Amino acid sequence: MRSNYYADDLEHDIVGSVPHDVYYIAPRSVDPNSLYIQVNRAGIVLKTPEDFLISRDDAYPYSMIHCVLYGKGTVSTRGHTFGVHAGQLFVMASNEGHMYSSDPKDPMGLVWVEYAGGNSAQLTRHILDLGGPIYEGGAFTDVMNMCTSFLYQAHQEGPGISLLLYDILMTLCKRVEIENNGHPVNHRILKYIDENIDHRLTLTEIAQAFGYHPAYFSNLFSKTVGTTFSKYVMSRKISHACYLLETTSWPVERIAQELGFCDTSHFIQRFKAIQQVTPIAYRNSSVLFQKKHGGVGARKV
Repeated sequence: MRSNYYADDLEHDIVGSVPHDVYYIAPRSVDPNSLYIQVNRAGIVLKTPEDFLISRDDAYPYSMIHCVLYGKGTVSTRGHTFGVHAGQLFVMASNEGHMYSSDPKDPMGLVWVEYAGGNSAQLTRHILDLGGPIYEGGAFTDVMNMCTSFLYQAHQEGPGISLLLYDILMTLCKRVEIENNGHPVNHRILKYIDENIDHRLTLTEIAQAFGYHPAYFSNLFSKTVGTTFSKYVMSRKISHACYLLETTSWPVERIAQELGFCDTSHFIQRFKAIQQVTPIAYRNSSVLFQKKHGGVGARKV
């Protein structure tokens, strides 16, 4: 155990003392019994201190999600310890003791949010019960994008933010339920799509790779995942594009090429159809990108 650590409880709250690049705290106390899911705090830390360690007991009333942007660390919850690294997220439930820390040689960069109210405690425990605390691939990019979206909209209160947090939790719930429901379209196929998102994936190729007739696979995929194969793959590509736009300075042309688009104009057209803005406009509005590639000083929201 390190001699220096960041204790965090109701009496001694030091998370806000960690040098955040963006930091949000609710303007009023969060009611765990509220009808709405409410955000208590959220933030972006591009690099945690080398001695960063958070330890809480089961009195802590907030659930939380941390997306690891850079570096690596360790997470302990429910009697188990896990290593985490860039491209993964970890989930912690309210009123469950936990601890997490950075590797001092490669400190984590985090986008994080803690919340309470509504049915958030039940949903968070459901996620942990079915899939554990660590997620990556499509789950990571989707949730990371939604967490940063929250920080862009943090001045809002009530139903809007509640719905966004609900979407984050339901994204994870849907992922773990697909992976645990015994359907043939399970985590192996979704993981394969995530791992090959930089290729031009076709339904026929993936059906054959997993031993299905294309027509049967198409119908099975739609019933299991809730959308068509082509729409799912495109949504995954655009979600990953958002991640690259926020965390790299790559030009749009390179991102289009990395994601297997035939040309940049096609990528821009698809991106705008889903995100309602162009890739450049998305990047220009990104708190995370501005902080990493040109922002000055910490921003509070």
